[in-house]
Amino acid sequence: PLSPPPQAGAPLTPVSFPLSELHAALLQATITLGLVSVCVLLYVRFQKPHFFWWAVAWTLYLVRLGAILIYVQTTRPFWLYAHQVATGWTALALLWSAMVFSRGVKFQPPFWLAVLFPPLWSFCAIFHLGVEERFLYAALPAVLFLSAATLWTAWVFFRFRRKTGSPGALLLGIAFLLWGLHHLDYPVLRARGAWNPWGYYLDIVFALLVGGGILIL
Repeated sequence: PLSPPPQAGAPLTPVSFPLSELHAALLQATITLGLVSVCVLLYVRFQKPHFFWWAVAWTLYLVRLGAILIYVQTTRPFWLYAHQVATGWTALALLWSAMVFSRGVKFQPPFWLAVLFPPLWSFCAIFHLGVEERFLYAALPAVLFLSAATLWTAWVFFRFRRKTGSPGALLLGIAFLLWGLHHLDYPVLRARGAWNPWGYYLDIVFALLVGGGILIL
């Protein structure tokens, strides 16, 4: 969810994306745009609310990709903030899509607490802390929030699979379980560049698995 902080004393100046990482990010954005299009077409065809929310979720995912690309090039805190908010809302939208699909739940006022957490926490962490503190305090709660929402989504689909025997729900449950666990390695590996550019390709695999699960459902 965050780029690692610069070394102590280093100026905040624009940096260049490694070419391999840029290509991977653009490929991920292209595939995500395809997923948005598929979900929009499914919603137009079937008028089911879960297709609408899946389209919203992938649109937010596309926004977060664009925000982090701009942030790496400019290092402007606003784009880091936009990335963090879009990341949290993407996880919530995917979870909400699963809950709407499996249980037909309706939005309740207490749910606003979860919706407001990403913008409020990101604002405090990014604009009211120093560079080194910003990374530590913004990254860890964001990672835990993202992973918890993703793993909860996996649980929703596993529960639906147990009730119905749906192969699509099984695929989605496995995809979100692995994706949620993968989020947890961020503070240890991805923040230090260990996954670049392979983290993009792994996220692409997870996204394609989720897209396949949606189509099977």
